Amino acid sequence: MEHLPLPLHLSIHFILAVLVGWLLGRRFNKPALGIIAGLLGGFFIDLDHVLEYFLVFGPHFNLAYFLDGRQFLASSQVHSWFHAWEYAPILLLLAWLLRKKKAVMVFIIVLTVGGLVHLASDCLINQYPFRNYSLLYRWRVNFAADQILSPEQYQEFLNQKKYFDS
Repeated sequence: MEHLPLPLHLSIHFILAVLVGWLLGRRFNKPALGIIAGLLGGFFIDLDHVLEYFLVFGPHFNLAYFLDGRQFLASSQVHSWFHAWEYAPILLLLAWLLRKKKAVMVFIIVLTVGGLVHLASDCLINQYPFRNYSLLYRWRVNFAADQILSPEQYQEFLNQKKYFDS
């Protein structure tokens, strides 16, 4: 699969997030809450890319650099703090602990499922193995792009980096 254009990639996440939110929200008789939680977990999870940009470049925002993913190129690391399977069991435990507060429980469940759907679709779209979305794995390899990306993806990464560095 070739790289999807960013607008299509984001559209897939948006549609899946709304669908997950609406379906689970209806299941729990809270469709509006479901859609909000679905969007937060399944679409706005990508805000960690913005966080990563500011951690690398500081407060000077350049939209073109951001859209090119230069935060990853400049640091040769991929943190993606919100993209992690490990959050799901923690959030589901929290939902269970707060089960008497139905709205909070529903919100956390839908947030979690939205996030899981986002990660699964990212694995397919980006052609990354399951482990790439493990925060523990990324930490263990020091978030190094050369350890996280496939050899082909890393070579493309290096080619982009040379282009931007010149």
